[in-house]
Amino acid sequence: MADMMNITVTTLDLNKAYEVVGPVCGSSLGQTDPDQGFLAAVREIRKSAAMMQADAVIGLRQTAVPVADGSGRFHVQLYGTAVREVEEEIPEPAVTVPAASASGSPQNGRREGDFLVDGSTLVRYVGQSEYVRIPDGIINIGAEAFHNARIVSVELPDSVTEIREGAFSGCEHLERIRLSTRLLVIRKNAFQSCISLSDIALPASLQEIDKAAFSACPELPAVADFIRRKEAEAKDAEYLRSRRPVWRRQGRCQYCGGFFKGGLKGVKVCSMCGMEKDY
Repeated sequence: MADMMNITVTTLDLNKAYEVVGPVCGSSLGQTDPDQGFLAAVREIRKSAAMMQADAVIGLRQTAVPVADGSGRFHVQLYGTAVREVEEEIPEPAVTVPAASASGSPQNGRREGDFLVDGSTLVRYVGQSEYVRIPDGIINIGAEAFHNARIVSVELPDSVTEIREGAFSGCEHLERIRLSTRLLVIRKNAFQSCISLSDIALPASLQEIDKAAFSACPELPAVADFIRRKEAEAKDAEYLRSRRPVWRRQGRCQYCGGFFKGGLKGVKVCSMCGMEKDY
């Protein structure tokens, strides 16, 4: 396991090459001291990243929800993306192979077996098999990559983090799909009109499903549960926004309710989320 204390945790990106390992989160429940709550959550998120052999956590974001019992305590949740540093390679020139998209316009990429690939994006499935296993190393399933394909079963490698717009739209014979354990987002109309789809399990890594991603599909309980949970989280976020005027009057951070401390050049910085005082 990686050295937990050497793992960088930042709200920003890295100025170096890296590969995405997966989403991570850390929490600290029932805290009364903002600083201690934030540090405890950071320790948890570092621990999770270390177990995944990651080198850093980027895009850190936070929610802090007051406990409803009037005790002044609150729950802190941190979310981020675990990444692993990689050596930058000079890309080799790709052999361009034209192919037709669903709209008839040409697409470019290199042919790898039954797939047209551009970098780490699967641009188009050009095979004839009904049972498809996508090769390792693919990160994005491109827009309309399988549009109207006569496929029954698909298995995604764990390198995939995004399924783009209309990727499997119109696949009326698709019955089952095994998703990546590192999948982060399913975009609009990704599975539109997949009228036979009945076997799909959502990974714990998933952060976003567009409401129209499964339009004109059979009812899928896992998808419905995910959307309901995200709507509840959105309501929690709206509550935090409603608290901003109160926290500003109290001289606290308007984004999370944390307390300010002195920073460089006299700028006050929130001890919880790191935002500068801007009011």
